[in-house]
Amino acid sequence: MKVLVAYGSQFGSTAQIAERIAQVLRQEGHESTVAAADQAPDPSTFGAAVVGSAVHAGHWLKGAAAFLDRHRSSLASRPVWLFSSGPVGDRGVAGQQPDPKEVTKVRSSIGARDHRVFAGSFDRATADFSGLGLVERTVVRRFLSDGDWRDWDAIEAWARGIGRSLR
Repeated sequence: MKVLVAYGSQFGSTAQIAERIAQVLRQEGHESTVAAADQAPDPSTFGAAVVGSAVHAGHWLKGAAAFLDRHRSSLASRPVWLFSSGPVGDRGVAGQQPDPKEVTKVRSSIGARDHRVFAGSFDRATADFSGLGLVERTVVRRFLSDGDWRDWDAIEAWARGIGRSLR
């Protein structure tokens, strides 16, 4: 089956998660296309979709949220899985993460089969701050911890489950 994996990523961590999901789907025998949500093709040409975004202050990134809104009817007519990434730091990763507001808003209307929150990563040395305003840059610099908290085994297991359910 052809599967679209669309994502919104600020600093690259979510893009890497999307790439890994697509890789596992290919291993499971599915053709998968990975694209940033603001450049992704129309999901109506795919049999299924996986859509994810980094989460900032309880919200998906604008490009990923706009993708869900723009393609709501198309997504509702095919199997869809959602994922979020973003808790970083030992305290953030340890706690239960609520669904981002955009996921809560569209989850039932598109019939999403699942939504998972995966921990993210952040590397201050390689982060591109150019798209951030002064307040966002200040928050990121002061409150985000450097490190990688992604659980690749959990991400791959989730993607394998998607691949199996699409057979």
